[in-house]
Amino acid sequence: MIELSDLKRCSIRVLENIYENEGAADVPQGVYKGTHLGWIEDNINHRQLLKSGIFLGFKLAPYGIDFDRKRWFFINKNARIGHFRAETERSRWRDTDAVCLHYESSRLPRMIRSHLYDEVKPLTDSLCLGVGGINKPDGGGDIFYFALTRIG
Repeated sequence: MIELSDLKRCSIRVLENIYENEGAADVPQGVYKGTHLGWIEDNINHRQLLKSGIFLGFKLAPYGIDFDRKRWFFINKNARIGHFRAETERSRWRDTDAVCLHYESSRLPRMIRSHLYDEVKPLTDSLCLGVGGINKPDGGGDIFYFALTRIG
């Protein structure tokens, strides 16, 4: 069974393979802590300002997802922001099904929520692999890989 320590040692190419070929696309339940795994370099080099913001929010600050309440949290798991709708759909970025997170119902400012889009692929009952990015319907919005480990 794959564990977080395994994902942390993977190259982006291996994470791509795991994301496309492993796990189910069932919406997880529970609360998960996030771990930044790596940048998808093809899609980040020309967006350094965006990368800086993502670095602060997803590499330095503790974050996670509460799938039961359908909200992200940062620093404190009780500080829930980034409300989303989770749907099992075809991935926008990979040849697989995924749990796609849509933010149109969020109370975040429209300018922010209209740019948000993420995907998650549950690998086990307690571990998910995700792709964080921006809402680009024509693809190319994938920016980084992250892992989610169940904490509640």
